[in-house]
Amino acid sequence: MKIVYRNNGYKRWKMEKYNLKNLGNGITESWKSFNISQINGNNVRFRVMQDITANWHSHNASDEFFYVISGIVHLDTEDGTHTLNTNELFIVPAKTKHRARVEGKATLLVIDKIE
Repeated sequence: MKIVYRNNGYKRWKMEKYNLKNLGNGITESWKSFNISQINGNNVRFRVMQDITANWHSHNASDEFFYVISGIVHLDTEDGTHTLNTNELFIVPAKTKHRARVEGKATLLVIDKIE
């Protein structure tokens, strides 16, 4: 994610095209998440998860958008488990206790206002 400045001093993200299918190639960590851009003050993150379960947590000031690019992700929430397959999305509302679980490998696009 790169910041560029226009002649008038306006700060914006550099416009780039991303191949989401290949962005995670070469990542071997069980959890890797990195920002690729921002939109309307929200972080756009690419995440790779492999054989891992996140800790239970919630975000007081941000919804969290999950889009599964590849693999299967189980999102456990206060209301039960939501299984997301490739090309499915789910939004966890702010203040909702949740965690993600992956058996095998999955890649996701996550959008949030979490620092």
